[in-house]
Amino acid sequence: MLYKYCTTKGFDILLNCRLKAVRFEKFNDPFELVLGVDVDSAPSNIQKEYEEEPNIINTWTTILDSQNIIYDRNSPKDILSKFTEFQIKDLKRGIDKLREDWKWGIVCLSKSYDVIQMWAHYTENHQGIVIGFDENKFEIERGYLVNVCYHNNMVWLPITGILSKFNQYEKYILDMMKRKESNWAYEKELRIFVRLEEKDEDGNYYVPIPASSIKSIYLGLRSDKMTKFVAESFKRREEYRHLKIYKMLRHDTAFKLRPEEI
Repeated sequence: MLYKYCTTKGFDILLNCRLKAVRFEKFNDPFELVLGVDVDSAPSNIQKEYEEEPNIINTWTTILDSQNIIYDRNSPKDILSKFTEFQIKDLKRGIDKLREDWKWGIVCLSKSYDVIQMWAHYTENHQGIVIGFDENKFEIERGYLVNVCYHNNMVWLPITGILSKFNQYEKYILDMMKRKESNWAYEKELRIFVRLEEKDEDGNYYVPIPASSIKSIYLGLRSDKMTKFVAESFKRREEYRHLKIYKMLRHDTAFKLRPEEI
């Protein structure tokens, strides 16, 4: 089971059988999809590539010439130094371009329905809802699911001067897509990445899901009678007869939430 924390606007998920995909710059974490450049290892990487293939320096001088970069043609050391500086700047520009042209939307879900911090952050201080899904019933044609991994370090791209090695960056980008800083680990997040294609009438991107995948609604500890009424009205629909509704309550002896089926 997977879970979506949301305000009461999340009832749209049941009404229209869809999940909203959001661009990364809309997220509350400013480090979403950020790549670093491994500057420290760059000089040794370029030096090693030169030692393994000395003639490659001719390709590098051609690149420096095309960029109008001044260097000492008689000094391999200076050529390697200037080329390394250029590669670092060029890779950073490439990273900025990647983020600017990013064509994937993200649907954020959790593996747990009872994370107190999540209820506080994403459900209007326990007034909203959490919707439970059976991910095995998802019909995601334009995207895929990934587990978020939590680390203290961001993904760093290594510097290379060999064109054939640029393909290695794909694995780093895939790693970046699912990496967050370790303090976010409480979210127990899983993501659906979706190609941003046609927008809906309201200007947003959505992932269609079958009603049969929506299994439960958890009402927040501070949810009101209207929220309960709306949830129960969905259960009366034929496509949601299977739906289970729970009210979150305080645990009696621990800092926990506990669900009680309605």
